[in-house]
Amino acid sequence: MLALASEKTIKRLLVVDDEEGPRQSLNMIFGDDYEVSIASSGEEALEFARDTSFHVVVTDIRMRGISGIDVLREVKKIDPHTEVVVLTAYETLETARQAISLGASEYLKKPFDLDHIQTVVEECFQSYFLKSNHETVIREDVNAAKNNFLEIVSHELNTPMHGILGFLELLDGTDLDQEQAEYVDTIRACGLKYFEHVQDILTYAKMTMTESEISLNAFNPATLVLKLIAESEVPEAVEVLPDIPEDLLELVSGAEQEIRIVVRKLLLNAFKFTTKGHVAVSVRYAPLPGDQACLTFVVEDTGEGIKPELLEHGRIFDAFTQGDSSSRRSHEGLGLGLSLCKSIADRLGGSIRVQSVLGEGSVFTFDCTVHTNFA
Repeated sequence: MLALASEKTIKRLLVVDDEEGPRQSLNMIFGDDYEVSIASSGEEALEFARDTSFHVVVTDIRMRGISGIDVLREVKKIDPHTEVVVLTAYETLETARQAISLGASEYLKKPFDLDHIQTVVEECFQSYFLKSNHETVIREDVNAAKNNFLEIVSHELNTPMHGILGFLELLDGTDLDQEQAEYVDTIRACGLKYFEHVQDILTYAKMTMTESEISLNAFNPATLVLKLIAESEVPEAVEVLPDIPEDLLELVSGAEQEIRIVVRKLLLNAFKFTTKGHVAVSVRYAPLPGDQACLTFVVEDTGEGIKPELLEHGRIFDAFTQGDSSSRRSHEGLGLGLSLCKSIADRLGGSIRVQSVLGEGSVFTFDCTVHTNFA
């Protein structure tokens, strides 16, 4: 339900007139209830408007230099919600039409009635407040609808696959011959790959379509990295080199789930594109003002590297971008992994970047902010 502005709401009013009399009158009327700014020219008015968000602007039309019509036009560009009341001593049908077409809320003739203009400005302020709140409610409703849709899609896509994988485990426990066991393993591998793709799509959609809150949890950065390494499928000819300093904070508070997704995706990519050599994983932290710290995760590999054209302007982080987009590519995937990492890094106020030499390997660096004091 939308509510009107309360008496405690700060009401910001800009009065624009090159004549002192109207400026003084309007300041006298609204000075007690409004935060009034006075401009004696259109140029001064636009300086005010660029620095301060006004709820209502009352402007004369005929002024030396920038006219009231120009003020109206520019104010609406700065904030379309701002209500503008136009005053003129030289009323014509054309100026009235022009003012209304540019979005003026009211068109009043000088000399104005003090009680009437007070009523008009107050109505304009309430209109500004209602429209702003209405848009907020709409955004919240749309966001809730998107979240609800994604939850339904997640349930409908994941539930059948959970059933398939569950019954495969039961089937695997029965008396199977070697050929049947191989069939079960193949079905399981395909099911897990499908499940991973679905999770990528849903997570990417949630990050890009909704404004859901990010949960902060206490976690150990070293444990997070070591567990992800242990869960990874490492090629036989690849050595894993974890680099975790002894003075790394044991416990921090942050977006653990999102951080885990990014580091896991970077590891998956490193192992996917590295057939020999090594994958090195390091984590560092640097204190920030207050109770914050910057966590930096670096995943470096000796794999295939990335084509220079994909490094330009960060194209490698675009959705559905792959190092090899041909139909004969040797690596599976949707091309969402790095785009998802970038979306998460942006949501966390962090960053992700890459350095790579084709044929020699890549280095991905992911920074994010965590809290060190969360008692």
